[in-house]
Amino acid sequence: MTGFKKFKKIYFIGIKGVAVSGLALILKQLGFEVSGSDVPDKFLTDKVLLENKIRIFKKFDAENLKIFKPDAVVFGASWVKNSELAYAVRNKIPSFSESDVRGWISRQKKTIAVTGVHGKTTTTAWLSYIFSRDKKDPAYLFGSSKAYGLKGNGHWGSGRHFIVEGDEYAKSISNSRPKFLDLRPKITVITSLEWEHVDIYKNLVQMQKVFTDLIDKTISNKGKIFVCSDWPAINKIISGKKNIITYGFNSKALWQPYDVRFFPGYTLFKIKKREKFFGEFKIRLLGSHNVLNACVCAAVASGEGVSKEKIRQALFNFKGTKRRFNISRIKNVTYIDDYGHHPTEISTTLEAVRQKFPKKYVRCVFQPHTYSRTRALLENFSGCFGKCDQIVFTDIFASAREKKKSCSSEILCKKTGTSHPDARYTGSLKSTKKFLDKNVKKNDVVVVMGAGDVYKLIDN
Repeated sequence: MTGFKKFKKIYFIGIKGVAVSGLALILKQLGFEVSGSDVPDKFLTDKVLLENKIRIFKKFDAENLKIFKPDAVVFGASWVKNSELAYAVRNKIPSFSESDVRGWISRQKKTIAVTGVHGKTTTTAWLSYIFSRDKKDPAYLFGSSKAYGLKGNGHWGSGRHFIVEGDEYAKSISNSRPKFLDLRPKITVITSLEWEHVDIYKNLVQMQKVFTDLIDKTISNKGKIFVCSDWPAINKIISGKKNIITYGFNSKALWQPYDVRFFPGYTLFKIKKREKFFGEFKIRLLGSHNVLNACVCAAVASGEGVSKEKIRQALFNFKGTKRRFNISRIKNVTYIDDYGHHPTEISTTLEAVRQKFPKKYVRCVFQPHTYSRTRALLENFSGCFGKCDQIVFTDIFASAREKKKSCSSEILCKKTGTSHPDARYTGSLKSTKKFLDKNVKKNDVVVVMGAGDVYKLIDN
């Protein structure tokens, strides 16, 4: 990536992806001329790209590159086998993965990398919000189309920090190196660790290996690692490591939230630092998992010079990110849109729903994400919907990387039905919408979950 600054025109393949769109915003703010292509479907990132006057070509076509004439091409992880990239390679146009570019950016500032299989998007955006409210003007990049109170999902600030979501997924279908190992973090956060991305990692041990590599890389950079020690898989990889700062509900954690009290619309809790009272805090985001996210935000921000009062104000004023427990009220029905697509995320989110709506009828509409994950975690999925009154399964949203169907929503529905009293399979989003229109009643709560396009049930 040496010499990247010499380029003037950058073309992004798969520009609507949440990770790639944020990079496009940052490069434009750095002075590059930016454009890119994607499929014509409507994405949540369309708005922010258009607001920043970034031209989007509505299909993948080598002719686009002939029109734009880029100095360099950046491709998203799913688009290695793409006609535009093939054209760039044939014509010797320098080409980089989005992970390469993220790594290059991380070398320009003091990088805070937020990682973990759950909670990293919210925590990255929350930290970015805290630093922004303290007038530190950080650069930031996170995996959602929007965080309320921030300028976009990517921003190049004048401050010395780069707060970035570190992804454990592979760089591309042809390169299994985890994306977060391209970063050069001075501070690393690991929010959680369990088996995930089953198409890349055969077991938890393989995941522990790459997170260990990240810890070692941070240590070699004379950095600090904040880890949630409530996760057994994390505790196994930090043993004997230096520069480790733990947080969690367990009594051995250096930073520990306690006296947690849930109220309609907010949560109160206190934090201890090394057994001494640090402060009392109030947050709008629901669920015990967000208490932990807030705790590590307080720990990191405090270490970087943000005052306790600024932390307290920003923790409360932060309203979350797009597709993370977004609540809307439409025609006397409460809808909750959430990105959760792993059994742990689903059960945690539904627990928070029950905290907020203890007496309401809760219907969960779940769109499984990828055949491989659904098959590998079938047993876990089938048992994670206990907090909802009815579970509705749409068809699986497949990854562009998957070549065969190894499982189905019908199988998942049947398996779930052995323990849940009301499990339904509705098929396509169109047929699911008809089912909801017919069955949803006044004052119901409908939770729409999944990493695909299931959010369109609410938008439409």
